[in-house]
Amino acid sequence: MKITPENENVKEWISVLTKLAEGKKGPWKRALELAAVPARRRASVNLYKLSKNTKEGDAVIVPGKVLSVGKLDHSISIAAMQFSKSALEKLKASKCSVKTIGEMSNINNVRIII
Repeated sequence: MKITPENENVKEWISVLTKLAEGKKGPWKRALELAAVPARRRASVNLYKLSKNTKEGDAVIVPGKVLSVGKLDHSISIAAMQFSKSALEKLKASKCSVKTIGEMSNINNVRIII
């Protein structure tokens, strides 16, 4: 029996990633594999990890939730399935652009952080 997600944001992510990964390799197929798992197995990424693994202007996909531990000292473009309220505040304070997965599909150099 196939279990389908109930969260509308997760449904959107999976449908967009399915279209992007169709016949392609690279980050879109891997992002789909990481997103299409039960919620308890999805990645949780703190801001300090984003700060450590990115540089100014990077485009990042988090197939899970972004949490607010740490700080981000540069601006990035980021799309995630979920954001904690305080993580969103800190990202906006760092002048990061929070995008949807559809908007990230137009960017060439996208990195996945898990």
